[in-house]
Amino acid sequence: MKILRSLENLKDNLKTSTVVTLGNFDGIHLGHQALLERTKEISLEKGLPSCVVTYHPNPALVLGKDKDLGGITTQTDKENLIESYGIDWLIVVPFTLEFAQIEAETFLNDILIDQLGAKSILIGFNHCFGKGRRGDFELLQKYSGQYGYDLEKLEPVYLGSTKLSSSYVRYLLREGKVSEAEECLGREFSVTGTVVQGHQRGRTIGFPTANVQPLPELILPGVGVYAGRTEIDGKTYPSMINIGNNPTFGDQVITLESHIFDFSNDIYGKQVNVLFTEKIRSEVKFSGVDALIDQLKKDEILSRKILSER
Repeated sequence: MKILRSLENLKDNLKTSTVVTLGNFDGIHLGHQALLERTKEISLEKGLPSCVVTYHPNPALVLGKDKDLGGITTQTDKENLIESYGIDWLIVVPFTLEFAQIEAETFLNDILIDQLGAKSILIGFNHCFGKGRRGDFELLQKYSGQYGYDLEKLEPVYLGSTKLSSSYVRYLLREGKVSEAEECLGREFSVTGTVVQGHQRGRTIGFPTANVQPLPELILPGVGVYAGRTEIDGKTYPSMINIGNNPTFGDQVITLESHIFDFSNDIYGKQVNVLFTEKIRSEVKFSGVDALIDQLKKDEILSRKILSER
């Protein structure tokens, strides 16, 4: 897959007509995956290269709609996931306040038609583009005859009775419902970060942890203790993960710590990927260190059991 991160000279790079799909693709949940699969199907049917148009950073952040939005994937992971569906071209539009003022008709004419040579356009059921979010399926339908492109809208994907969306996945994560979020994503939710120096209390009580400083654009699951895995240099290790402020010790800042089972290597400064399998309990303030240790032993037994059954 070839990635273009500018709207300049797209036509010179592509040099052909394309099948264009529009979407924000935040998190690449099952709904997004269906959109990517359909994109590839149309591409093969028409014998034209597939071209996905997305945005970075998230428009909601730039427009100030949700300052605490939190990404479900890193931009790198998002691009890798899109590539895994066999997409030929990815256009990552730099989203700015200036770009947000472009009229939908201008975006259609100047970018989709003139630059990308769209002969077929696929759009998600709730995707909008252009100033005032006026660009939608109905607007594209209005101009399809004039510009001579085929048009298709992908209907929502449901998980049971729930309509999938990125906002719903974020809700699940904030509630600590990581196993339900996994059903929506088709993979375990993970957080990438760098191992940094912590208080080193864990090693004094027999539960050393990797203190992970997550990439700032990522959402964290709700406060609590989780069974999961930690990926280091391409290898994953069963782990017990804590997100919280260690109330027993009176800390205030929310941290992400992973106790990696049967592991003692020095990984300070390494980038790791923490994968969340299941929440096992909420965070608790214990009466003392002994009570905390007793609970951590129980947490480890339960975490190992959960992970052995996956």
